[in-house]
Formats: sequence, structure tokens, C-alpha cells
Amino acid sequence: MIFGLSDTKTYTVSVLSAIAIATVLTALIRMYGNKKEDPSKLSRPLALFMIAITFASYIYEHNAIYELNGVDAPPPPFADAWMTSLSVILVWFGYAAMLAVVIGEFWKSKTLRAITELFSLPVFIAILLCFEIWGVASLNSTELVSDSLRYSLSSWRLWFLIAECGIGIALPLSHIIEDKRPTLPKGGYEIFNFFYALFFAILTIMPCYTLQAFFTEIDSNIRFYDMTEAHRIMLYLALIIPYVIFHLLKNKSYETKRFVLIYMSLGLLWIYIGRWNAEMLSSPLSWPLHLCNTAMFLIPLCLIFRMRRLFNFCLFINVMGALLAMIAAGDLGGANAIATERVSYWINHWPAFFMPLLMVSLKIFRRPKFREWVYAVVSLTFYFLAMLFINAWFTNYGECDYFFLNSDFIVSKLGRWAEKTRDFTVSFNVKDLVFTFYPLYQALFYIVYIGFTVGIWFIYTLLFTSWDEAEQRRLKERDLRKMKKELNEYLGDARYEPITGDDSPRLTLRNFSKRYGTNKHYSVNDVSLEVTGGEIFGFLGPNGAGKSTIIKSMVGIQTITSGAIEICGFDVDKQSAMAKFHIGFVPDHYALYENLTGREYINYIADLYSVTKEYRDGVIEKLVNRFQLVGSFDNQMKTYSHGMKQKITIMAALVHNPKVWILDEPLTGLDPTSIYEVKECMKEHAAAGNVVFFSSHIIDLVEKLCDRIAIIKKGKLRAVKPVKELTEEGIELEQFYLSIINDNDNEHVPYVDDDIKSIAEASAT
Repeated sequence: MIFGLSDTKTYTVSVLSAIAIATVLTALIRMYGNKKEDPSKLSRPLALFMIAITFASYIYEHNAIYELNGVDAPPPPFADAWMTSLSVILVWFGYAAMLAVVIGEFWKSKTLRAITELFSLPVFIAILLCFEIWGVASLNSTELVSDSLRYSLSSWRLWFLIAECGIGIALPLSHIIEDKRPTLPKGGYEIFNFFYALFFAILTIMPCYTLQAFFTEIDSNIRFYDMTEAHRIMLYLALIIPYVIFHLLKNKSYETKRFVLIYMSLGLLWIYIGRWNAEMLSSPLSWPLHLCNTAMFLIPLCLIFRMRRLFNFCLFINVMGALLAMIAAGDLGGANAIATERVSYWINHWPAFFMPLLMVSLKIFRRPKFREWVYAVVSLTFYFLAMLFINAWFTNYGECDYFFLNSDFIVSKLGRWAEKTRDFTVSFNVKDLVFTFYPLYQALFYIVYIGFTVGIWFIYTLLFTSWDEAEQRRLKERDLRKMKKELNEYLGDARYEPITGDDSPRLTLRNFSKRYGTNKHYSVNDVSLEVTGGEIFGFLGPNGAGKSTIIKSMVGIQTITSGAIEICGFDVDKQSAMAKFHIGFVPDHYALYENLTGREYINYIADLYSVTKEYRDGVIEKLVNRFQLVGSFDNQMKTYSHGMKQKITIMAALVHNPKVWILDEPLTGLDPTSIYEVKECMKEHAAAGNVVFFSSHIIDLVEKLCDRIAIIKKGKLRAVKPVKELTEEGIELEQFYLSIINDNDNEHVPYVDDDIKSIAEASAT
């Protein structure tokens, strides 16, 4: 006897019994281990027995500190503030230690094992040393302590506490003996992980009376209801905290995420059921049948037993009900901000709101489809009908209002018109019982609630869509960062150097292939091609042949399935920035920032390529005069005609003097004078030693302008031929083109020059 709260005999027998139980159980668990049998055959039943007896004692009667209001004026038998504070902490930490030990026997986790050995075991040893004060605090009701301490060997609850303490010591101690040392976290990450997991474990199961027990002076202006500032802050926190939890868990494994949510749901449930005791539950009027009450029990069931259909009910029905309850929180009979009733109210509704959302966002359960919403509505209908009957039945024994179906709680907030809906009643007798219903009010209630679930489904659909887009962007950015990191590590300083040769003007395709998505058909298959500086190279083919696919891959708009593309020796896939730096691109469908003037846009492009002011001014003046844009160059481009916008696109591709100029149908919409000027630009650019790669359907223009041509059909390169050679053979390009395109049996490449053959052979080697 240390604190003088009981007689020496009771205290001594209690402590020695707990030590004996711990010793015997530790030996039995190790005996199973010595026989190489599964220790869980004994330890898991002991864990279940531990939580069962703890729950029986917990729910039987409120403990001595339940109604405590400040430690400065403790009720008997507590003598002073420090003893009262110690009792609150021992009970609180005892619950956390118990839950960790029980779950630890069913969940293999190094961090959880460390918590049970480094936290739970010391807590139960501290309880053993302070067994007297812990026992009194856990057993006595504050209303009865002055009449009877109830701390006696004849109390079955005392023996339950003794057994709980003994098992709480035996289970983690047996693991330490088995491993021959405690499970200690190693390294900074494990230590950090241990401490924040321990903090989370303790905070999750903090009893709802803890704040009231420690604090007395609370500002009466702090009201978590009626949408006051404090109420709004609480609602914001109700959204922010789950968001933080999500980000802490999103990259963890599925089992880790599920375990944390199970622990959290069980801890919050343990706190919540503390509001009841056996006497209260003996009356059906106090049963937890309200919608948000049921959520506290349904969520752990969903997580532990993976009950998907039950989860859908929680997601569609309980989330909305809990959110409305938090928004419409009342004064609860004048309870202050930290009163047990107030804390219990928020512990009831907040998890019912955020836990189902976490479960779906962390992918514990798959996202529901319309069919699941229908099932949830059907389940709600059965629950609604059951509550109608139970309310009408239980009202015969007192005030009963499960789901607000039997009172004016809701209609009183909506006005007289709503109150009138309760004027129409239907009653009938069954023996001595009177069953009263409010058909109009209850039918409207049901219809409105179903309407809310429709709104919830719509909101979920929008959220899921937005979430998918954000997640897709996040994953792409992550993969891109990873790819850049790996590429930089692989290339080192060489990433700024050409992979092959020097950076002289040239364009090379090596066995390039492109396939979209999971499509088995290749849009482009095994194309090898090389264009050197000084050439104007024509690229021909029917619609859908693969021309735009190749060009978009050249300029980095889309990925490469296999093979490689090099621009001036830089790999388009691995050195995209350096490759693009040497490209000027005129697309078939341009997109301009039309609120800018032509001059602003060209200067913007020049800035991207780090073109000096002196050089760009000379190029811009030359091109503006050449394309006759002097009078309109400083106007917004949204006032331009189609042809003028096409000229701006061509100017933007030339302002940085690219070594490889790629044009995809560039002459569409241009007048004859502008077409002539574009052709002159192409000739001058090639004459300066650069590559001009030109795709067009105008065969006569290609024949007069190009040095060589390539013809592609159905994704395969059918011919690569110098135009001069065709002229010497007396073959018109149009005739040659049609013979290639119309030859259905031509599955090989009959007209490929020696350079192209050498590229393909080298790639194959």
C-alpha cells in the first residue's frame, strides 16, 4: 500500500497476483516456442482475452475520473492534484498500451513490435508499481467513491484489472525473451518513424474526458457550434487533418495503410464507447442506433474483414450524415468547449466523415461505381424503415429519436412550413403499445436524404476525376524526375555532347518504331533514314501513312516506342533539350499566343533559344520585309488572317537559325508570293549547310525543290531516292510515287539508297 487508498492485504495480493500471472504466462508462451510450435496459438487467445476483460470492466461503469473537472479540486479518494493527474495519465496510457499489445499479436510490424516492447511494457510495469491508484481510478465511479471504494478482493472487476496487467506484461516480455533483446529502432529514419508512430498511437486513444480532467477555466465564448469562428476552425481542421494523414500514408504499402486505419478506427471507437456504461445500455433508449453511432462500429468491421458492400454504405450514407451533423452541431445542453459530451460528439462524427474518404483515397477499397450507390441506397432504405419501427416502438418507454425521425429537431430549424409536415400522423395499437408515425414528414425526410446521396455521388464523381488527373500528373512528374536523374547519372557531362559524332547538321532515324498505347498495330515500323546538311529532303505518303507520327517523334511531341532518332548527333529521347535546341518546327496545325503581337511572339521564341538581340533584330527585320508583315507586325495576332499566322509560325521556326528545319505541310493558306518566299527561305537555309525536312502532298513542288525524297506507306518506308536520279532515268516523281503507293505487293523497300542501307545494317548489328 503506497497511496493509502486501500488496505495492505488488498494491495499486496493484487500486485503479487499480477506478477504471478505475468510470470506463468511468459513461461507458457516460451514453452510453446521451445517446442517450435506457433506461439500465436497461445498469445493471440491471450490478447483477445485481455481486450475482452478490459472492455467488460471499461463498459460496466464509468471510472472515477470520467466526470473529473480539473485536477485542482479532485474528488475523494484522490488527495491532491498530482495524484489525480497521475491517475488520468495511467488510465490513458494503459488503454494505448493495451490496444498496441492486442493488435501487435495479429499484425507483424517492426515499428509496432518496438512500441509494444519499449512503450507498452514500461507502461504496464508503471501500472504495476502504481497499481493502487490505477485500480481506484479504473474501478470507482465519482458518485460512489465517498460511500465505497470498491477496491477489494471481492470485486470481479479488480481481478480483471489484475489479469489485464499480467497479460500486458507477459506478451511483450515473451517477445523480448524470444529475440534475446528488445526491438530497437536503428538509424534516423527508424527512430523518427518510431516516435511519430508512438505519438499517433497515444493520441488516437486519448479518452474524451482527458481535456476536461486537466483544464477548468475555459472561455465561455469558445463555442464549437452555430458556425462561430471556433466552429469554423474546427470544420477546417476536420478537413486538413485527414489530408495530412493521407500524405503521410500515400506512399506506404497497402498493409501498412490498412493497419494504421484499423488502429485509428479501433482507438477512436474505444474512446467513443466510453460514453456508455452497463446501466445506460440496459435501456434500449440509449442504444447506439443513430446513423453516426453505427458508423463508429461499421468502419472497423469494413477494415478488419474487408467488407466492401458495408464500406459503400459508409461512404455514401455516413459521410454525408456526419458532415451535416458537424455543420449543424448544437450547444449540447450548455456543455463547454472541452466537456466530455462535446469531445465525444466530435469523436463520433468526425471519423464517420473522414475515415471512408481516407479508405477510398488510400485505395484500401476500390472506388464505387453506380451499382454500389444503388446498393447503398437500398441499405439506407432498410435502415430507414427499421428506425421508423424502432422509434415508434421505443417511444412507448420514453423519448426516442433515432435518425431524427420522431422529433421536431430538424423541422424546428426550417420554419413553420416544415413544422406543419408533422401535423399529419398515423397511429395504431398493438396490445398495450402505441405506434405513431408521421408519414408526410418522414417521407419528405427520406426523399431529401436520397437527394443528398445523389449529390454526394455527383461530388464523388467530380472528385475522382480531378483526383485521377492530379495523380496522373504527379506520377508523370515523378517518373520524369526519376528518368532525368538516371539519365544524368548515366550520361554525366556527356549529356551536353552528341551521342554520335559531332553536332553538324543531320537528321537520323535508326530502326524507329511507334505504337500507341496497347494497340498491337505499329503506326510506324522499323524506319531508318538519314538526312545530311545542305539537303532539302521531301517526305511523301498518303494520309495515315505515318508522316505526322514520325515528325512529332522527331520534335519530341510524342514518345518513341523503339529505335532512336538523332538531331545533330543528340538523342531525341535521352537528350531532348539539346536535340530541340537545334530544331525549327513548322507544324501542320499551329497554336499561337494570339493576344501577343507578332513582334512580342517572335521575341518570346527568340528568348527561349537564347538568341542575342543583335542577331534576332537582323533576322526579324529581314523576315518581316520578306513576308510583307511591316504594317501588321505590331498588331495582336488574333487580328491576323490564317496566312499571316502561318507566316509568323515560319518566322518563329527560323529566328534561331536551326540546323534542322522541319516543315509539315507549311504552305497551306499562303498566297503565291508568300509560297515563293518560303521556297527561297528553304533553298537559302539548305545552301547554308543546314537540313530542311519537308513534308507535303504537292508532288510538283517537291520535285522542283527537293534533293532527295522518301515515300512511306502503312508505317513502312517504301522508297528513298534522289530526285536527280529519277530525272536522269526520265521518270516523273508523280509517276514514281503512284507506282510505289499502288503496289500492294511491295512489302520490302525496293528503292533505298546505300546510305540508308548502311544505317539499318549498323543498327541491326
